[in-house]
Amino acid sequence: MLTSVQNMTPVDNSNESAGNANATTQADLLHLESRSLLLDAVEFYMNYAVIVIAISGAATNALVLYALVVQHAQESKKRAVNLMIINQNLLDLCCCVTIVICLCIRVSNIYLTGTLGYILCIFFLSENIAYCLLNASVVNLMGLTVERYLKVVYPFWSKKNLKRWMIHGAVVFSWVAGILSISPVIFVTSAVDDGICGTFLLWENLHTKNGYMIWNLFSFFILPVIVFVYCYGHIVFVMRKQMRVMAGHNVEASAQSASQAQSKRVKWNVIKTMIIVSTFFIICWCPFNISIIAVEHLPESSDLIIAYVVTLFLPYVNISLNPFIYATKHEGVRRILARMIVCHKHGGVAAVSGTAGTSGNIDGSGTNKTQTTVALK
Repeated sequence: MLTSVQNMTPVDNSNESAGNANATTQADLLHLESRSLLLDAVEFYMNYAVIVIAISGAATNALVLYALVVQHAQESKKRAVNLMIINQNLLDLCCCVTIVICLCIRVSNIYLTGTLGYILCIFFLSENIAYCLLNASVVNLMGLTVERYLKVVYPFWSKKNLKRWMIHGAVVFSWVAGILSISPVIFVTSAVDDGICGTFLLWENLHTKNGYMIWNLFSFFILPVIVFVYCYGHIVFVMRKQMRVMAGHNVEASAQSASQAQSKRVKWNVIKTMIIVSTFFIICWCPFNISIIAVEHLPESSDLIIAYVVTLFLPYVNISLNPFIYATKHEGVRRILARMIVCHKHGGVAAVSGTAGTSGNIDGSGTNKTQTTVALK
């Protein structure tokens, strides 16, 4: 048997080549399987990381929202800009709560069937509500930036023409624009197949998909960046110019009323806060948008998909960081939160003192003990 095999040299070479090809194929399959397991592990841990981030973001956003509402209620002169900041914080809070619900449903691995399965897919597993709130947050942030720009650069025009109903309209518009920006698209392109929710899959053609992605990228990243850089750059230039002019007229500066100085200080404080918020927006949203473009237009690879999954959580990190910025930079929020902490400490000390005093009275007087016992009976 061995001799015959040795005499069949060409056959032996072909078998060897086939064996090498099979070994290579098995190695490739093992490699792909290991990469798939790695991708599943990354996605699994990122889901839980985002849940933790969103829970902490919801708690801090709720605290800062309370401080903003209290500050707005206490102000003798209601500022329209406060309504937009409150709306910004409310949008971030709702988004954090929504993403916690969405990811909790996702990690539960529910088999989707019937009407309930379709509803869970369209509204939660597709993160429809969360994306609507994220886009609404971006629109409101642009509106807030434009409002600050007009107030500082064109103060007389804005005082005459910028009405309060316009601010209310901008708040409503942010919600409507956020919902219409993505919700209809998810309804059309998503479906449940074999118990699994498929999102952004049912496009009529590739041109429609690319057109929507380009519009979405421009509307909710490129345009906001342009607005932030131009408006806040011009605002800082104008305010520094005003400060130099005031410094050159020391007599007029000293005669300036305290209320005017306070108003300018509050205005500059709000501007600094929103500049920091806008900067963090650019830092967090830039990798996310780059990864989306890369996934759609570059050859698919496991490394690219892993990078995409990792960057998905950055927008939620952004909305979770915003309340910390308000708490440290916004003067009104900082004052309300500091008062809450002081009241909590005083309340705790008073409770301890009251308990100690009651115990001392009871221990120091037998009569008091008897009277207390009779009263309880």
